[in-house]
Amino acid sequence: MRVRPCFLGLIAIFPLLGAAPSAIADEYSFSSYGLGGAAFGAGVTPPPGTYVSFVSGLYRGKIDGTINFGGVILTAGLKADFFQAALNGLYVPERKVLGGQLGLSVTVPVGYIDIEGGVAVGPVAAIRQTNGWGLGDIAPRLQLGWQHGSFSHLVYIQGALPTGRYDIGFAPNIGLNRPGIDTGWAFTFTDKSTKLQFNGALGVTFNFENEATNYQSGNDFHFEWAIGREIAQGLVVGIVGYDYRQLNGDSGSGALLGPFKGSVDAIGAGLSYTTLIQKTPLVLNLRHYEEFNAERRMDGRMTIFSGTVRF
Repeated sequence: MRVRPCFLGLIAIFPLLGAAPSAIADEYSFSSYGLGGAAFGAGVTPPPGTYVSFVSGLYRGKIDGTINFGGVILTAGLKADFFQAALNGLYVPERKVLGGQLGLSVTVPVGYIDIEGGVAVGPVAAIRQTNGWGLGDIAPRLQLGWQHGSFSHLVYIQGALPTGRYDIGFAPNIGLNRPGIDTGWAFTFTDKSTKLQFNGALGVTFNFENEATNYQSGNDFHFEWAIGREIAQGLVVGIVGYDYRQLNGDSGSGALLGPFKGSVDAIGAGLSYTTLIQKTPLVLNLRHYEEFNAERRMDGRMTIFSGTVRF
């Protein structure tokens, strides 16, 4: 039995992304959509059934310059270590809609963050540090996918619910207290003769105001991609990446440093392995990203691992 790798719409990893010489864009420099969540099998909606995924990720990044972090002005930069784990449940019913396969999912994340920022005092910097665990922002998702021979694609809409641990100021926030809606399109094409797989996922995130800080983050565009080759039965190895652009500047009385817009690109290596344990399908994914061309974002690297089983 051959099991196809599938994309479950996971947003398990907050993208603490990019680098900047001065202020950051998007409040806290976090996007409510988790970059790196779509890679191999991005456009595939799996066969009818119930799927459960575990996802974990680690991001390490830093930024120099003046930063507005939850209303606290840091003048000597910030660095962060962020770990997150999540459970995702996906249900694909038997009945088709508009000739396509419907998928309903929800992701529940938890995370740990350790952040350190500096405030310049004369020729030296006074260091502020905080860390902690907490629930993240829960993400429901609806997708509808079609398959035409070797080409699969889907459209989706997902939300970011402000359910995570959050406090105003320099705090170890796991949630953003910023509702959001992300919508987009993803595809997967497999060339059977060369065993090459091409994947892409593009979307737009519409952010709502963080009412606790009166900070309105701008809307975001993101494109994720993966190119791989099946080198053994069920094993795809290749390169992965993402590109992020903030479409309009931040606003609101909480945007103390101005209407900035952020951007970042990333590239790395990844693999996907699909197999059976007895009669249970199992899909494993591992990806590592190195960021570059970052403007008004943190600059870092991220590693993501996920495992999916079908019931």
